[in-house]
Parts: sequence; structure tokens; C-alpha cells
Amino acid sequence: MNWTVFWVALAAGAALVVAYLFFSQRQAAYLSILLYQQGNADAYLKELDSFSSKFFFGKRLRTLMTIDAYLQKNDNDALETVFGEVDDKPMAAGDKLLVLQKEMPWRLGLGQMDKAADVYARIQDLKGRMKEKNRERYTDSFLEADYMNAIYLEHSGKYADDLVRKAKELKDDIPAGVYYYKAAQSYYLKKDMRKCTDALKRAQTRLKNTSYEAKINRLLKDGISDDLLDPRVI
Repeated sequence: MNWTVFWVALAAGAALVVAYLFFSQRQAAYLSILLYQQGNADAYLKELDSFSSKFFFGKRLRTLMTIDAYLQKNDNDALETVFGEVDDKPMAAGDKLLVLQKEMPWRLGLGQMDKAADVYARIQDLKGRMKEKNRERYTDSFLEADYMNAIYLEHSGKYADDLVRKAKELKDDIPAGVYYYKAAQSYYLKKDMRKCTDALKRAQTRLKNTSYEAKINRLLKDGISDDLLDPRVI
């Protein structure tokens, strides 16, 4: 064996792998900037269909990557198609959970309660089939589904105190504020208006300049009503 040729070929192969990883990560970062920083879903979808994206990301992955863009565009027809395609395809448990996590609140926002309940049932089935180590890894994701199920499908406030506790543990305003908002919904369902109002005021403080702000301000000004339980933040 010509060891010189072998080591040169090995070095060249390693360089190609490093280059591939670098440029694929750069493409992913560019896509992320388009969608999450610039909020330009149309440009993101166009770039996702470019030669570069097709080279670095497989068709199935690109399909999954369209979901957030279609959610941002409120393109319900496209989302119905994508979720339908994904539901029929085998994929890693973590990827499947990520998709179902996005589909459940979307269904709730459309008022499709039966379909949302079906998504929750699939999440529970997925949880039951996971090995314990994986279940622990996705504990927070499963809890988020439990919170949605309790508030919007069971109309139960059973997680109210847990939600306040989680909010207090977080330093970042937005996730903490969302937990306070869900706690307010839960206390409302428990008919504990004192705690409901307190949680909503805490959410108001944490969720300034977000999509929640106008609705929270309206509820606190006009009076807390069943509108608090609408899954849509409008």
C-alpha cells in the first residue's frame, strides 16, 4: 500500500467532511435569520427550496422545516398538507414529538378540538413507546402537551400551581410570562379569580411587546372573561 496516497486521501476526506459541516451549518444559520430574526417566511421558503438547501438537507427534513414558516404565514392549507404528509411517515421519536407539539396548538387555534385531542392521544402513545431515558429527555415537551390538554380539552385548572412554580423558576421574561398566562387560565377554570388576576398581572409584566400584550391589557381593563380561554392570542 502506498501510505502517502492513503494519508493524503484521508486528509482530503476529513477536509471535505469539515467543509460540508461548516457550509451546512452556515446555511442553517442563514435560514434561521430569515425566519426567526427577520420574520420573512416567504424568503425563508424560497431559500429552503434553493440548490444549497436541497444539497445540505434531505427532502423529509426540508418538509419539517417548512412548518414554522407556514405557521408564521397562517397558511392553514399548507399546514394541513404538511401535517398529513408527516403523519404517514416513520421518523425518529424526537422528530415526531416536535411535529406533534406544533400541530396540537395549531389545531386548538382553529377550534378543531377533536383533532387536537387525537394529536394529544398520539403524543401519549409516543410517550408510552419511548424508552425511559428518552421519556426523561422530553419531559418538558410532554408536560407542555399535558398543560394544553388540561386547559383547552379537559377545561381543568389542575396544573395552576405547577405553572406558577415553573414561571418563578425562569429568568427569561417571555417563557416565564407564558407560564403565568397559562396559570391565569388555570385559576380561571378553578374559579379562583384572585389568583387568576394576580397571575395575569404577572404575565402582563413579563410579556410586554409580545403578541400577548394587547389581549392581557384588554382582559385586565374590561374584566377577565371566557375570552382568556381562547387558544388564539388575539
